[in-house]
Amino acid sequence: MKNRMINFIKSSLRGFWGLLLLMPVIGSGCKEEGRIDFIDGSAPAPAQVSNVTVRNAPGEAVLKYTVPADENLLYVWAVYDIRPGVTHETKASYYKDSLVLEGFGDTRIYDVNLYSVGKNEKVSDPLHVQVAPLTPSVLLATQQLAETFGGVSVKVENPGKANLAIVLMGDTAHLGYQTYLYTFYLSMEKANFSLRGLDTISSNYSAYIRDRWNNMSDTIEATLKPWYEEFIAKDSWREVNLPDDAPALNPDNQRFDNMWDENYTDHNGGAYFSQSLPLPQTITIDLGKTVTLSRMKMWPRNVVDDRWKRAHAKRFEVWGSMSPNLDGSYDESWIPLGKFECLKPMPGETITAEDIAYAQAGIEYDFEVSDFAPDPFVPVRYIRVRTLETYAGTTISNVSYQEFSFWGLLMK
Repeated sequence: MKNRMINFIKSSLRGFWGLLLLMPVIGSGCKEEGRIDFIDGSAPAPAQVSNVTVRNAPGEAVLKYTVPADENLLYVWAVYDIRPGVTHETKASYYKDSLVLEGFGDTRIYDVNLYSVGKNEKVSDPLHVQVAPLTPSVLLATQQLAETFGGVSVKVENPGKANLAIVLMGDTAHLGYQTYLYTFYLSMEKANFSLRGLDTISSNYSAYIRDRWNNMSDTIEATLKPWYEEFIAKDSWREVNLPDDAPALNPDNQRFDNMWDENYTDHNGGAYFSQSLPLPQTITIDLGKTVTLSRMKMWPRNVVDDRWKRAHAKRFEVWGSMSPNLDGSYDESWIPLGKFECLKPMPGETITAEDIAYAQAGIEYDFEVSDFAPDPFVPVRYIRVRTLETYAGTTISNVSYQEFSFWGLLMK
């Protein structure tokens, strides 16, 4: 075992040390100086680290130690198994006095070997340490399977905000065994994922959570029957101008009806609404038919300056009516259907490729019973979208949307 580790170290060090040897040559120019890259091949292996302390954390452990006063020391190397047959390693240079060990999938006691590695590639005897990580995020996260309109949903709570994958399986072909259906990725604290386009017949489904080290949660199972729904065609939609509704800021280019033209990618598409009206701002759409809504998709304007900043809607409400009051007031003629938040999927202010792909795919929301909308499944013809906040806040009033789509039941 030790010979294998030494060979591994030697192969790693050759590239590292070769680059290091070039540095004095590059920096010296024409000036002759004494060599500072001399390696004493006869020097013994460095001494072991000492005074090791362990701080256990969810799915990981932090080792803190005293670095030996040995000029031959290059780095400290930890080798450990995260599960039988799967070995991980981590390194820290002699400038540091700690190591972070990651990838543990449960709370049992793990053995760790610490080595001191010299500049001459010699390795110390192992120093044996034991760690007992706290419950990892892959086990702290919870999940629920449920049937929904057009498919099945997985609701996940991720208190550690870890990067996790939720794998959905199902026997949709009714062959007596389940096959892979889809993988959802999560880094937020809470999320509700749905897989649509499934037959409205009972099938067996299951789901489990996986982290980036391939640790897995227990599998949950359920027999579910997706609810029937249909796409609400947009050929009969039209703009409605009620008092105090927000007008399109640039009606010649970013017209109101761009929001249902099935153009999801044009940078000049979508609609951009008034700078003069304060938030909340309202727009009203006549669907031209009576429907009961099950879910919707919203696409933010596909413009770099509006994506997850500025006019990108962050919080909004959807209301429905069969016969709205022509004075534009939110009276009993309007029924609350849902209150939604458009959350950036990746943490931090940096807009990542994942954030952009998430927005361009359309952000989906289910209409469901809530305190805000105690009775959302009612027949409606008119829809109001009331924007409460954008990514610029609640004081700057620009609002933009690229496209809306709705699903539900057509009322005959």
